[in-house]
Amino acid sequence: IITTTTRKVLFLSFLFSSTSQHYCKVTALAPLLSSLSRGFSTTTSSRSDRGLIPRGRGSSSRIPMTATSDHQAANDAPTTKTINTATSKSDLFWPGKQRLDHDNINGDSTEKQPEDPLSQVLDSILKVHCTHSEPDYLIPWQRQHQSTSTSSGFVIELPPLDATTTETKTTTTKPRRVIMTNAHSVEYGSVVQVQRRGGDRKYEAKILVICNECDLALLTVDADEYDDEDDDDFDEDESKKVEEFWKDLEPLQFGALPALQQKVEVLGYPTGGSSLSITQGVVSRIELQEYSQASTHLLAIQIDAAINSGNSGGPVINSDQQVIGVAFQGLDGAENIGYVVPVTVVEHVLQGLVRNKNNTSESRKLEFEGFSSLGISYTKLENKGFRKSLGMLNQNLSGIMIKDVTPTAPSHGILQPNDVICEIDGIDVANDGKIFFRKGERVSLSSYVQTKFVGETVQMKLWRNQELVTVNVPVGNSKRLVPAHFDNRPPPYIIVAGFVFTALSVPYMYASNAWDSYVSDDVSYLITKWHKSLPHPGDQAVVLSHVLVHRENLGYEMLTDLILDKVNGEKVRSLLHLQELLLDDNDDGNGFVRLEFSSPHGNIVVLEKASIERVTKEVCSEHSIPKPFCLYDPDNVYDGVEEMEVDGDADNNDEEDKEEDEAEDDDEE
Repeated sequence: IITTTTRKVLFLSFLFSSTSQHYCKVTALAPLLSSLSRGFSTTTSSRSDRGLIPRGRGSSSRIPMTATSDHQAANDAPTTKTINTATSKSDLFWPGKQRLDHDNINGDSTEKQPEDPLSQVLDSILKVHCTHSEPDYLIPWQRQHQSTSTSSGFVIELPPLDATTTETKTTTTKPRRVIMTNAHSVEYGSVVQVQRRGGDRKYEAKILVICNECDLALLTVDADEYDDEDDDDFDEDESKKVEEFWKDLEPLQFGALPALQQKVEVLGYPTGGSSLSITQGVVSRIELQEYSQASTHLLAIQIDAAINSGNSGGPVINSDQQVIGVAFQGLDGAENIGYVVPVTVVEHVLQGLVRNKNNTSESRKLEFEGFSSLGISYTKLENKGFRKSLGMLNQNLSGIMIKDVTPTAPSHGILQPNDVICEIDGIDVANDGKIFFRKGERVSLSSYVQTKFVGETVQMKLWRNQELVTVNVPVGNSKRLVPAHFDNRPPPYIIVAGFVFTALSVPYMYASNAWDSYVSDDVSYLITKWHKSLPHPGDQAVVLSHVLVHRENLGYEMLTDLILDKVNGEKVRSLLHLQELLLDDNDDGNGFVRLEFSSPHGNIVVLEKASIERVTKEVCSEHSIPKPFCLYDPDNVYDGVEEMEVDGDADNNDEEDKEEDEAEDDDEE
């Protein structure tokens, strides 16, 4: 006995069999399909009752095959109404396909929806991929294991760099689109790539400039970077790829410095996903903060929006979709605290690049002179008795007292110790060193000085020798004895008979765990050099990293983390100066070299001068060290040494090796 339902199923299977040669119209099957659906609904349990039908897959999401009712399906063949089924309504749930107008089921509407202005902003937010190859600061001739990172960036417009003025007109180049991100996102980057929002292709980018002080960097994707006449594999289509990258990428506009409690949005590609993320928050405060990238203190915006790993370099925008800052760091152990490089600092960097005469539109690398400072250390005068001792109470004065002036600062010789700074450019200085910023807000005096460019002057009122004096003080860069970075260059070093000397730096102290709870006395002594000012241009704190053991230096192998003070009684100023002292033909040590270290234990080392060169070569050969030194002169103090970098003397070494090989061949013959 074949039931009605079974008979219908068998007939339907036969009808749609791949081997069937019968063709029939859909309209002729309408009564059967309608009856079949009623038969199944009465003989099977509802899937929706068991939760098996996904959301959005109900009857409302299906397009019916006919417009007939169940009553008509039981009678003669009904009339049908044909509709456009080229695009299924289920496509509504996939935004990549054409959306149908709910009011027009036929999909006849061809009106193009206007593009959202926010979408244009989001398209200019890029994902930055970088492969880092950072140096090993304790073994300076080596690199650490490569690491990869992802961060954020956005397109901006770099002002024209070339400007030629004549009697009749001023000619400037066109603005240039570049990518802004954080310095720590691309530092020591072997390969830097950028990826557009929603794109699958990565484009190689080149670093134009890195400003470590404010943790900002500029990148470019340029056809000239791909063009290499000596490269046989150069693809002529690379220029088209570059044009494809920049297509429809509009530079973001900068806004004004936000007010407190103003709503902002952080855009970027943080950890936890791969697509663009948007978080909201408000401005909590604006004040001087430490920038961990270079241990500098600059104005920063604190917001309560989440800034996670990967947000670095992303823009922070206001309600008008204008950039008010760049996300760059957070605070460990705290919640809802993120820091933003304010728009004032960003624009200061861009204008600084324009003002630098060494930067042109043809430059592959741009130079930033840094932020200005007074080059002083001071003490607060919040104590009433302190001010009374200086005679300030009768004059109703406030300010800060100068303790020391950096010898290399432009203000040296103009500002003097014990001077009290009472006013700067007409702004009163409080006893805690802060000045008026905005209503209800005060910031540090140095925040104002940092708005000036190198070479500009500020007018100060000083309380000096019981009277007020007015002076014009030039501002400029004020470098420390211990640098926070080497501008993406490898750390300098020199090997002397197995003794590895390098320049003391903040990364070196981090590598030595100088700020851990338990460290040696020698490492603790290094921290005392951290905030020392630079006595002379080009000076460095020369530190003994460790000793590569050789039979000639036995007994010294345990020495490490020691500051070199003197060589044969002469004060050592830098690694270059150390090299000069070792190459000096004057035999003041009677055939020996005496090294004196300034450490808690006052170590002394004596080496035989005649064996230094031989031992150095043997040590470098044993440890596969390519060269016994890597030296450069950042301040151009020593003539002809500024080009003595890793790549700079590779050719010289090749020539020396070639001559040595030829000499060895002659000896063998």
